[in-house]
Amino acid sequence: MEGTKKLGWLEQLKIACLKPREYPRLLQVGKGRVVCFFIVISFLITFLGYGVNMIGFSVSVGGAKNFILNRLPAFELKNGTLEMENRLDFDFGGIHIVADTTKDTVDTSDFSPDYSGEIYFAKNEAVIQTNSVQPMRYRVSFSDHKNVVFNNHKMLALIPAIRIFMVLMFFMTWLMQILLYLFLCLFISMFVFMNQRVRNEEVSFGKVFRLSIYARVIFELIETLGSTAGIAFFSGSIWMIISYLGSYQLLGMAFIKSEDKK
Repeated sequence: MEGTKKLGWLEQLKIACLKPREYPRLLQVGKGRVVCFFIVISFLITFLGYGVNMIGFSVSVGGAKNFILNRLPAFELKNGTLEMENRLDFDFGGIHIVADTTKDTVDTSDFSPDYSGEIYFAKNEAVIQTNSVQPMRYRVSFSDHKNVVFNNHKMLALIPAIRIFMVLMFFMTWLMQILLYLFLCLFISMFVFMNQRVRNEEVSFGKVFRLSIYARVIFELIETLGSTAGIAFFSGSIWMIISYLGSYQLLGMAFIKSEDKK
């Protein structure tokens, strides 16, 4: 039975990103430390992506109160109709928000899968779409709320709720990041595992999957930083292929070496 090594989180990160030749050492890290590493790295990736975008937006608009009173066009929802001075179009933490009261209804053909969610406002309705896993769409007709009066000043009372929503969205994004990360690790591990079996090399799927967590780290970090910086390349299909093949190559090479040393 293999002994376990107490490699710290930073040492594991250093090996995962900078020392692929030392990947076999990671097989000797205890399962608990691997889980802790994965939880921290997934949180870091979420923070560098959604978190930084959210903080950057808040700073750029001077805080929620200043945004509502001075940056957001004056609007009023009254008698089942929404009126707004100017058209609104911006992104916030992966959510695309558009308001155009020159249109009576929302044109759903404008929706895009490039965002985690979208909210469109028109004169008579609002449409909300989430794109996380299975796209879901909700339509709100303002005519059903004719007794509601809402404007910029009344929106100030919602700032605490908005902040809570932002925190909840962060944790939901973190959860989705964990699930997607594990799915990609599973996908890559299956190919490496089958390749090892074809070569008649005895290998446990658990070991392959454990190393895949480390093999994905460098590509996840680069993709997150690139996307946060607004570089379109890191959201495209070419980068996706590069990251998958790169992870597969790192995982395959590392595991072959570890097996040869047994």
